[in-house]
Amino acid sequence: MKIKNFDAIVLNKKDNVATSIKLLKENSKIILKIEKKLFNFLLKDNINLCHKFSLKLIKRGEKIIKYGEVIGVATVDIKKGRHVHIQNIKSLRG
Repeated sequence: MKIKNFDAIVLNKKDNVATSIKLLKENSKIILKIEKKLFNFLLKDNINLCHKFSLKLIKRGEKIIKYGEVIGVATVDIKKGRHVHIQNIKSLRG
């Protein structure tokens, strides 16, 4: 069985959020997989398993993109490395 050597993944190069594949601690340096490449990334918040975090500054009103699709809109500015969830986005799905 192959052991994962990364902590979070970007599912589409258009995405402005990444998804954690394990519990991640605030202010930690993680390894982020984008396509077949690995990058170092600094988190600003605790991130639960399968939760999202911002890859860049996402301005209030800007679309949240995951899977290459718009899934919501930022209700506040979300700084790079911050948790992206119901506290700062309005869902456009379902």
